[in-house]
Amino acid sequence: MASTESSSLLRLTFLSVLVIALFIALLSRLWFLQVLAGDRYVALADTNRLRTVVVEAPRGDILSDTGQPLVQNRPALTISVDRQVLLTNEGDPLNEEAELAIGRLAELLRIDDDEVVERLTSQRYSPFRPVPIAFDVAPELVFAVQEHQELFPGVVAERLPVRDYPNGEAGAHVLGYLNQISEAELADERFADYRGGDLVGRAGLEATYEEYLRGTAGNRLLEVNAQNRVLDVLRETEPQPGNDLIVSLDPEVQAAVERMLEEGMIASRDFVRDDGRNLPSSAGAAVVLDATDGSVVAMASYPTFDPAEFVGGLSDEYAEYLYQDEDVPQPTINRVIQGRYPPGSVYKTVTGAAFVEAGLVGPRSQLPCPSSYEQGGIVFNNWNPVAEPPMDLAVAIMRSCDTYFYDLAYEQWLREDRQLEAVDRDLSQADIDEVVAEMAHRFGFGEPLGIDLPSELSGYVPTRESKNDRWLASRERDCRLAEQLDAGTYGQQVSLDRCEFGGRWRGGDAINTSIGQGETQTTPLQVAASYLAVANGGELLRPHLARAIVTPEGEVIEEFEREVLRTLDLDPQTLAAIQEGLVRVVADDRGTANEAFAGFPLDEYPIAGKTGTAEQQPRVPYAWFAAYAPVDDPQYVIVVSVEEGGGGSQTAAPIVRGIFEHLFDIRSGQDFEFQLGPEILD
Repeated sequence: MASTESSSLLRLTFLSVLVIALFIALLSRLWFLQVLAGDRYVALADTNRLRTVVVEAPRGDILSDTGQPLVQNRPALTISVDRQVLLTNEGDPLNEEAELAIGRLAELLRIDDDEVVERLTSQRYSPFRPVPIAFDVAPELVFAVQEHQELFPGVVAERLPVRDYPNGEAGAHVLGYLNQISEAELADERFADYRGGDLVGRAGLEATYEEYLRGTAGNRLLEVNAQNRVLDVLRETEPQPGNDLIVSLDPEVQAAVERMLEEGMIASRDFVRDDGRNLPSSAGAAVVLDATDGSVVAMASYPTFDPAEFVGGLSDEYAEYLYQDEDVPQPTINRVIQGRYPPGSVYKTVTGAAFVEAGLVGPRSQLPCPSSYEQGGIVFNNWNPVAEPPMDLAVAIMRSCDTYFYDLAYEQWLREDRQLEAVDRDLSQADIDEVVAEMAHRFGFGEPLGIDLPSELSGYVPTRESKNDRWLASRERDCRLAEQLDAGTYGQQVSLDRCEFGGRWRGGDAINTSIGQGETQTTPLQVAASYLAVANGGELLRPHLARAIVTPEGEVIEEFEREVLRTLDLDPQTLAAIQEGLVRVVADDRGTANEAFAGFPLDEYPIAGKTGTAEQQPRVPYAWFAAYAPVDDPQYVIVVSVEEGGGGSQTAAPIVRGIFEHLFDIRSGQDFEFQLGPEILD
């Protein structure tokens, strides 16, 4: 009996201890949760009901100097999706609820489910921000998303400022466009204050003046419930808009120039050449500079693009047009600053000045103009198969006589070669007077002019040293070909010659360079700046677009003034001869552009200009025309270049004429009718 009572007491004691231990453990856990870890769980609870939302800052506007908007902002109702809420890393719906949400959203927007997923997984969007699915949606769709957030997890409906282009495609290459910042850029210290998903200027003025146009984002601290419905705005920091940019671009002239360039090129394609082919006129460029300060009035590149297509991200169809359509040659390229072309005869202002300043010929001295010129067993033809009477520099420019320049180029080459011979042909020891290359640099060729647009190319001015450097880079290939080809064949002889002597600057190189051929490469902007220097008496100006940067309150932060890069330092008689020749190109009955300007009121608006036809074998020649007017008080400089457009007087000059008619209110650009000029391949 006693044993039984003892056993019961033991069990009771054990159970009591166990209950007390469990109770102590429970109290300890409660104490830990409420005291030691209390702050942590309060913070977690707050996190679940608090959301910080970035408020995008409006970018500054881009305005003409007359106050007309070129790029501005407009509010757009946008539906975006946080892909991390709906998709796995592999791009599949996260769960059944996510799949249903995607289906509901697709039905709401009247698009396919696959299209929603395709946009969410596109590499064009940052992984850090909600992906825009639809822009400019109807208000009732936004209301549907906001009122039924539980049906659309991860879907955000908001009003965002987006870029607006009131003039459509006009000025697209100048104005530029925006794109989301890349992960590589986010790791770059230059973008230290950017966040994933921020928009960055990618081209044109948007890129150059990014730091001024970009605003400072604000934020809102929101209290939300379990369904992500906003209960209260707890804190708000207002965004700071970006600064406005005032530029010289005239939107009305810009639109007219683009229209005339395109219409002229399309019309020129009806011309059938002697070989039975139509002129391709595949791409072109046009630029109008204010002759008083070098500012850009208009800058057109064809084919072009619509910057509004970049708002919200490119569609696949438009991306294909921009980057893959073989019938549309690189529409995003700004050919005014990124097109590198042989200048042809528009370069004769440079070579003519070089030969006269070097003392090879006087500005009024006369030289023959035969139909061809032979040197070293090679015949170099003039564009005109009929010999012309002796002429001075002005007439040589007017008639664009190639052989006049050939003769002088070869004489200068002999001078330089004697200087090289004096040091045993050691280029490193030679001090050679390469007068054409030196004059080209004076005129602004061979280097970027520093216009306030990104990606300006420098062109190329060939010299003895540069040719030798290129030869050294490719010599091994030529020597290998010489060994592989059958001995005595033409190909083997050419490769052998290149292997042994390909780095030499020969007489033929000098002759070709004298008429803007050979390896010389220029941009249309460089040609325009050089003709502006001739027009104003010798000052090479930096072309520019920006006039001023202004705060949203109207305070001027910075103004941009006329800037002289250098002076040509030409003898006044040399400059006068060049100017006279350019005037006679248009005004004289024998001028190469006279027919293209037939009926133009030259007595009221005298024009100085130069035609150019640049060969780019095996392609059809490139057409050039460079001009300024009025001659006695230059207001504008215009350059037009048409790839595979035939002769300069044929395609480019008529387009320039139309632009002058518009500028001088002779005829509106709306009434422009392209009249093909004469086929003078000078």
